[in-house]
Amino acid sequence: MIDFHTHIFSPSVREERERFFARNRIFHSIYADPKAKMVGLEELIEVMDREGVERAVVCGFPWEDLEVCQRENDYLLEAMVRYPRRVLPFVTFPWGKEGLEELERALGAGARGVGEIAPGTYEERLIPLEEMKEAFSMAQEAGVPVLIHYNEPLGHDYPGKGKVGLREIEVLIRTFQGVDIVLAHLGGGFFFYELMPEIKEICSRVWYDTAAAPFLYDRKIYRIAFQVVGERLLFGSDYPLLSPSRYLRDMEGLGEGEKEALLEANAKKLLRLTD
Repeated sequence: MIDFHTHIFSPSVREERERFFARNRIFHSIYADPKAKMVGLEELIEVMDREGVERAVVCGFPWEDLEVCQRENDYLLEAMVRYPRRVLPFVTFPWGKEGLEELERALGAGARGVGEIAPGTYEERLIPLEEMKEAFSMAQEAGVPVLIHYNEPLGHDYPGKGKVGLREIEVLIRTFQGVDIVLAHLGGGFFFYELMPEIKEICSRVWYDTAAAPFLYDRKIYRIAFQVVGERLLFGSDYPLLSPSRYLRDMEGLGEGEKEALLEANAKKLLRLTD
């Protein structure tokens, strides 16, 4: 099993989270609640061992502060050094020239992907696509995917929920053809519109992870999503938000071949894992 969407934070952020609230409004909106769990590398590995997860993508957070972002990226990269067969670091960057330099540095240090980025998706509109262009080009050149936070633009509210519409995501995908894009949280339902031929045509390199699905959808969502985009559907738990086993209980309706694709084979294909 490969978990395509987990989060870990360095000890300084976990132990003094209040100190970072003023430095990132998104971080504050999600983690001001003391019940919002945060874990480090060792806790993640312990859960992976207990629940049968072979590898995990560890995602960065969309930090706006360059210094914090660099330190957290280093924590993720060091996690890969410590557990090279278990941890796949995805890194983040602040928007702007210095942020792009940080992205270049982290990719050069071996990051396996970019994300979880939020190009305005925690807000009401995307940042201008022109500002994203160089970052997506760097990911394409490095041959790594870009994981984008995107939530369903309707339904109940919760901390960090943005209001960006599906049309804007369509424009983003059209703009960055050739880049492997992973839309977190089942793409806010964007996958459904791949039943339209003109949308399916632009989505050959668009993937979807299942992060937070039990909080959002009926368990039938796995069957429906697999029927539409099964070869590009990725298991992601968003741990520590939820544990992997919480998802597995809802996947009982899938066949063994479908489970294998969702839980492992699709991720191996995207990440070019050969062992």
